[in-house]
Amino acid sequence: MFNARLNRMFDVSRHSCRVTPPLTIRNDWPIVGWVFGGAWVGGLVVFTSLYARDGGFGQFDPMVEAGVMMMFWMAGLVLISQTLALSRTRLTIGRDRIELTRTWLWRRRHETLSRSSLRDILIEQERDSNGDPYYKLVLQTRSGERVALSESSELDLIKARRDDILARIQ
Repeated sequence: MFNARLNRMFDVSRHSCRVTPPLTIRNDWPIVGWVFGGAWVGGLVVFTSLYARDGGFGQFDPMVEAGVMMMFWMAGLVLISQTLALSRTRLTIGRDRIELTRTWLWRRRHETLSRSSLRDILIEQERDSNGDPYYKLVLQTRSGERVALSESSELDLIKARRDDILARIQ
């Protein structure tokens, strides 16, 4: 009996060979903005080509039609500039490394983080367009950049993701 307990206590295969899968948290919400902005500008290209081909739409004064087209183009350029600035993020916490990958439409940045940098993960509350609460799990990098790791309207989901990260780095 004592020998069995001693063998269990010093069972190297049970304690040292545990393989834990990496924890991966992704924020793919910027893709929605990229697609919407691309569809907006694509529609503008179609309507502008029709406008140029037909010499206007013929419903209003030509200056009014040109002004309306310019307003839609300005809104489209603002939309594209805002959405292209957002990056997709993927945080992977493995057994011995923590990697943060941020992907924009045309480039990618890959960083290896220290465990101490993940202790300062914050939950920020904002308001969406309807005035409802919206939560973000935010990490501040060494360079001072703020990276949204996860976004949701459910606070419990964001808290669970934060707790998963903190449990992995302990």
